[in-house]
Amino acid sequence: MISWLLLIILLLALTVLGTWFWGSVFGRGELLAPLDPADTREANLRAVAEGDIDAVQFEIVPRGYRPEQVDEVIAALVARLPESKKD
Repeated sequence: MISWLLLIILLLALTVLGTWFWGSVFGRGELLAPLDPADTREANLRAVAEGDIDAVQFEIVPRGYRPEQVDEVIAALVARLPESKKD
């Protein structure tokens, strides 16, 4: 019975040490520099106007992307729809 208890304590200690070691060696992940909202807005509108959808970037917030940036890009794309239908 004591051996099982010691084994569980050892396993928990190794888990804690392993997690601490992994975090100290590899870090918590790369943090991205925050985007400037004004520059992002202009760059997104320019990318939509040029048809370069791959260049569209959104600022990341805790629950995804900034909704106002996404809404603005969607509105610009909707405004371009009549243009693309004429071609």
